[in-house]
Amino acid sequence: MYKKLIVLATAALLSGCVTATTQFENEMPVGTVLTDRVITPQGDVLLPPGEWTVIGKDLFRNNSYHPFGQVVLAKIADNNELDGLVVYTTALESHANYGFVATGACDATDDDLYHKKSANQELGTQACLSVSDMNVSLSNAIEGHLIQAGTYLDVHEVDKPETMLFSKYRVVRRSKLLMVQYGFNYRQPIGDVIPGFTPTDKFTYDRQFGTELWKSNLETVVAWSKEKEDLIRSTFLD
Repeated sequence: MYKKLIVLATAALLSGCVTATTQFENEMPVGTVLTDRVITPQGDVLLPPGEWTVIGKDLFRNNSYHPFGQVVLAKIADNNELDGLVVYTTALESHANYGFVATGACDATDDDLYHKKSANQELGTQACLSVSDMNVSLSNAIEGHLIQAGTYLDVHEVDKPETMLFSKYRVVRRSKLLMVQYGFNYRQPIGDVIPGFTPTDKFTYDRQFGTELWKSNLETVVAWSKEKEDLIRSTFLD
């Protein structure tokens, strides 16, 4: 009986060594298909409608040796076109008395088609949203998750648009951090960019943006981004 108790105690100690970083490395391999949300150690990452495939994954550590999970997910249509991307970075473990607020990280840039800063260094809270048209070529990527994603799309011969509209969020509360980008192929027919979404409040973009179809889809993407901002933040933080 005594030996059995020692074995059980040892097993318990070993199981206690499984960290959030270890779980990230072992779970959700490339090829995993997810819907609705991604579960992470600090909170969940909301996914737009549809099926999302993990196509890139990497572990990164900053100068403080703090681990971050970096993931790329893709929404690939039946005709093998790239309809959407989700790229996120999140802290995996919380260090005592560590905060992730960075001065200027929520400031607007010249590339923004839309920008909103909800909070910045307010009791350790930071929140912002921007929408911009960005190149989706990953041929010059240097980060592991982006290199993997580019290889996956090339191997599977996925047809990529030249650029996509990306809604970029930064969510921080003390030791919690999420940076997530939602990419939308705005060259699709109206209604296909975000299936099933009808804006509660229509957003009007007062400048030229390509064709009327592209401009209408931009307005839909911004409307979705604004309406989902609180949900994206609360899904991760609460």
